[in-house]
Amino acid sequence: MSVLMVTTAIAVVYGLISGRYERALAVGAVTPAGAAFVAGGEALPTFYATAAGGAALLAGQWLVRRGRPGSPPLGRIPGVGLLLIMLAWAVVVVLVAPFIAPGARTVTDPAWLLVPGRWEISNVAQLLYLALSIVVVIVVARSTTTTTSLLAIPLAAGVLLSLWRYLSIHAGVPFPEGVFANSPAFRYIEQAPGGVPRFRGIHSEPSALASTSMIAVAYFTSFAVRVRGLARVGSLAMVAGAIFLGIVSTSTTFLVAGAVVGGCALAALVVRLVTLRLRVSVITVCTALAVVAAAIFVTPGLLDAFTSEVDAKLGSDSYDDRSDADALAFEAYLETWGWGMGLGSVRASSLVFTLLGAVGTIGTLLFVGALATTVLSAARISSCAPVIWALTASLVVKVVSSPDLSDTSGVLWLGLGILARAVVAQREGVPMPVMGSWRSRGAPQDALAPAREPVA
Repeated sequence: MSVLMVTTAIAVVYGLISGRYERALAVGAVTPAGAAFVAGGEALPTFYATAAGGAALLAGQWLVRRGRPGSPPLGRIPGVGLLLIMLAWAVVVVLVAPFIAPGARTVTDPAWLLVPGRWEISNVAQLLYLALSIVVVIVVARSTTTTTSLLAIPLAAGVLLSLWRYLSIHAGVPFPEGVFANSPAFRYIEQAPGGVPRFRGIHSEPSALASTSMIAVAYFTSFAVRVRGLARVGSLAMVAGAIFLGIVSTSTTFLVAGAVVGGCALAALVVRLVTLRLRVSVITVCTALAVVAAAIFVTPGLLDAFTSEVDAKLGSDSYDDRSDADALAFEAYLETWGWGMGLGSVRASSLVFTLLGAVGTIGTLLFVGALATTVLSAARISSCAPVIWALTASLVVKVVSSPDLSDTSGVLWLGLGILARAVVAQREGVPMPVMGSWRSRGAPQDALAPAREPVA
């Protein structure tokens, strides 16, 4: 019996007894490379083991025909309807794809040939993971104790555990090696070609650490703007720790995703300044001018470093392998006439190509529609900004270098559930706590009002 098996079981029991199962899901997402159960070469990630408990919870509520007070019907949760249709479509694709392209070679490692009437274990597993992911969204959206600070649990814990491991490697601080990353389903990479050491934290590889670090930077930066006192200090400390981990990961993903997310943040600021006509204080103007002046001197060096890193990546074997995987996934999309080969039969380097190759045009549009419906519905709720920025960073890193729809970090599905809960709470006129027990600006009901930028 592993440590993660025990902690996952405790989290599930706590969630069921306390009635705050969304917190159990957040705890399960702390160890994205950890397994709660291992049987042979197969492993069940801690996040999806906890999600299975959530499925049991929903099934029990349905059987006794009573949910928690205030639990909305599925039809009122934004995005869930499209996700359920996507799940049904994914099942149809797995069944029909072998008849559309019999003998086609899958984009997996190892690969196999599509045979009519035959499913592979990876097809079943990915369909189950998608179903459990939707369960996560439903559980979080129906919980009346969900707060926008829920993502702080897996992100902060992940940053702290990775920093702990870094101190273990470089300063000899004792660390329980192999406890938080014990899944045989992952290949743990800590060296670049040529034997150059790299740092992966508690993740399976440096790029995964870089991805989580970028998401943490986006989330806690927005979080820090909305809290005061020790909460703000803690948020800024998480930002600093995440930036440090992103740098020591030596992954180009952190640089590229950071540039894209930074560009989005700058564009959002400009739009708000122009369209909302915000009043800005003299101190804010002086600070902005100081930042611009510093950027004039720093930017050339940063651009040179960024360009050299990207050029090195473009010439690496890793980039060639990832590009080949994306190309093969797109070929699978074309070979099946836009139908797709099925979840579990395609794994590219980018989520975009994985979706196109696996669930085709219809499945991809359903996924995008579910995201857009949820995010746009929550965009005018000011307290949702940290979660929206975390989702933005998550989607950017998935487009760049993270192909999995089954997100063991939990950020994608927890984030969608939080935003859906905020929308449901706004419609029902029931205040959703902004930051849990942390003090935030404004009264609780202000979190449900349309976004109003505070005067700087």
